[in-house]
Amino acid sequence: MSVQYPDKRVKRTKETLKTVLLSLMEKKDFHSITITEIVKAADFNRGTFYAHYQQKEDLLDELVNDMFTKMAEAYRNPYQHLSVLDLNDIPTHSIIFFDHFYEHKKFYHVMLKSGTTFNFHEKLRNKLEQLLKEDFDLPISELDSNIEFRMFVTFRVHGLIGLILEWIENDFPDSPSYMGEQLIHILKLFTPKYYVKNQRNNG
Repeated sequence: MSVQYPDKRVKRTKETLKTVLLSLMEKKDFHSITITEIVKAADFNRGTFYAHYQQKEDLLDELVNDMFTKMAEAYRNPYQHLSVLDLNDIPTHSIIFFDHFYEHKKFYHVMLKSGTTFNFHEKLRNKLEQLLKEDFDLPISELDSNIEFRMFVTFRVHGLIGLILEWIENDFPDSPSYMGEQLIHILKLFTPKYYVKNQRNNG
């Protein structure tokens, strides 16, 4: 048991630093935040920070990657044990994708707000595109052989991001469960059935 304590302390330290950074980013632009401000707000010394990160950008990258890992888990929840995802049969309560954004609304408000120079929109788009390409074989050729897969993925990803952004920017006017239901109805218009690939990369 004693071997686990350092790991737990490291985890707590990192979580504190991430929480502090996010709180500071609510008040000011990331590039104007100093490491001194971060460690002072966290009640740490600079040595503690540099024991885990070389620069504040590393802390922000880890915060974003942690959140994307949670987002991927929520995204994959409806089909994690399926070989075929049929949207006509999927239980709506398994759609917890929007619950993730609602649960972490502070993070997404901060990262998507005007004036945030960190290119979060692009990172979000790339992550969703990666998930769609890695996890699914979309039977679009069964619908129309003239549709190019690359363009269909771009269309699908940008549509999903637009739905998410409007929901967040309007301060979550609809419940996560309602958003999930609407997403299913929208997706069924184009491709009601998805073939799930072997998920070798779950990060």
